[in-house]
Amino acid sequence: MIRRIIMKIKTTATLLTEVDISEFEISFKIKLPEEYRNFMLEHNGGRPEKEWGFDFVETGNSNPTGSIICDFLAISTKYNSLQNAYRNLVESKEIPPGLLPIANDPGGNIIFLSVAKDDYGKVCFGNHELEDPETGYIVMSPIADSFIEFIDKCYECDE
Repeated sequence: MIRRIIMKIKTTATLLTEVDISEFEISFKIKLPEEYRNFMLEHNGGRPEKEWGFDFVETGNSNPTGSIICDFLAISTKYNSLQNAYRNLVESKEIPPGLLPIANDPGGNIIFLSVAKDDYGKVCFGNHELEDPETGYIVMSPIADSFIEFIDKCYECDE
């Protein structure tokens, strides 16, 4: 039997209510996937108490790679604001609308959650050093088909 270790999150922002999340969704004209919505109600972003990594295959490369979650972004007006990150990335045309930045890694890369119709709920890794030559957007690499699958793929790193 495999014993699953649960990622513990240190909350770093004011906790949210259903009204807060609804206002966020209305403001950005999006609908959050239920599992991510629940995560935000419980934590509103935050920092993993221990170092947690995840593996994926980067687009354009067949070799597996990985990264570490530094922080989950919060719906907030302060540091690590999901709203500010989303606005800045869309306005600078680094990402298309519909990709929410939900976390970052120590190297400045971003983990995104899709709220777009075609790939709703999928989680991907955005390498800020790679640009798609056709669109100019940050290159995205798939990680998981849902937020909960992403969390389930994460593992505690050895110290």
